[in-house]
Amino acid sequence: METFEILAKKSKRKRLWKTVAISSFVSLALLLLLGKGLIELASSNGRNLQAEYEVMSEIAYPNVDYDSLYYTQTSYFSGTLRSDRFKDLNGVRVAYPAYEGNYSLTGSYRNPTSEGTYSSTSGTYTRELRQKYPVFYNINAKGTKDSNSMPKELASVKEMPNQLVEVALTFDKAYTYKEIQQMIPNNLKINWYWIGSQSEDGENGMALRTDPQTTYGANSTLLNPYPSDGKKESEEAKQEQQTFLDYLKKADKNLFPTVNKYNMYNDVEAYLKKFGQLDIREPENRDQLTFSGVILTGKAENFAQLEDKEWIYASSIGTSVPNQPYYKLDKE
Repeated sequence: METFEILAKKSKRKRLWKTVAISSFVSLALLLLLGKGLIELASSNGRNLQAEYEVMSEIAYPNVDYDSLYYTQTSYFSGTLRSDRFKDLNGVRVAYPAYEGNYSLTGSYRNPTSEGTYSSTSGTYTRELRQKYPVFYNINAKGTKDSNSMPKELASVKEMPNQLVEVALTFDKAYTYKEIQQMIPNNLKINWYWIGSQSEDGENGMALRTDPQTTYGANSTLLNPYPSDGKKESEEAKQEQQTFLDYLKKADKNLFPTVNKYNMYNDVEAYLKKFGQLDIREPENRDQLTFSGVILTGKAENFAQLEDKEWIYASSIGTSVPNQPYYKLDKE
C-alpha cells in the first residue's frame, strides 16, 4: 500500500500540472485576445483613413477622381491604403499620381510624394509624374489686387493645336452657379468649381492655391441633381443622393491643416455658413451657390473664345494630351 506521504506527493503533482495547464490556457487566450484587439485597432485606423480619404476626395483635389480603393496588408498590425487616380480631360482619363496612406497601431499618415507639387519658372508640377498642375489665385490676398500681374496662361492654349487641355480659371469675383453656366461656352467642359479662399495673407504663400489636398470645391457631378440622360430621379432617390454640401458637412475640421497661422477649415466653414442650409438637389437652390473659379477641359481650339474676357482674373494651364481620332469626347 502507498503511504500517505506518497499519495500526497502525487496529488500535489497533479494539482501543479493542472495549474500549469490552466495558466497556459488562460495566457494563450489572453494573448489571442490581445492580438485580436491590436489587429482591430490597426484595422480601425485603416478604416478611419479610408473614410477621411473618401470625404476629402469629394471636396478637394481639383479635377482628380479615382476608380479603385484597396488595402495591402504589410503585417498583422499595419498596411497601406491605395487609390488609383486620374484626371478627366473632356471625357478622356489621364493618369494622376496614386494616393497612398499607411496605417498601423499608432495611427495613419499619407504618402507626401503622391500629394506633393513643386514650382518652377514654367509653372506648378506634380512631384511623382512631373505633370503640370493648374492653380488658382486668391483675389483676397495681399499682392494679388492687380490682375495685370497675374498669370494669363490661357493665351498660350492657342499654341497647343490638336490637344486636349485642362485650364484653371480664377474669376475677378465670385459668380453664381447659374451665371457660370452662361459664361462658359457649351463646347468646353466644366469639371470642377472652386469655392475660393478667405485668407488675406499673400506674403506667406497664401495667394496661390497649389496644394491639391487643401484646395476646396465641387466636382460637377455633385452639383447636378439629375442623371446625365436628363431623366428626373424619384424623390426618394434624390434625397439619398449625396451632394457637395453634404460632403462639406461631413468633413472633420480637425483634419484641416493650418498654413502660416491660417486654418484651412475657415474656407469651408465660411461657405457652409452662407449656403449650408440649402438643399441643392433642387436646381433653384443649386443656382444660388457661388464659386471663385473653375477647371475647364476641352479641345485647345475651343479655348480661344475665352481670351480677353474681363471676368477672368487669372488662368493656369494643367494637364494636356494629344487628341486622338478614336477618343469619344464629352464636348466637341
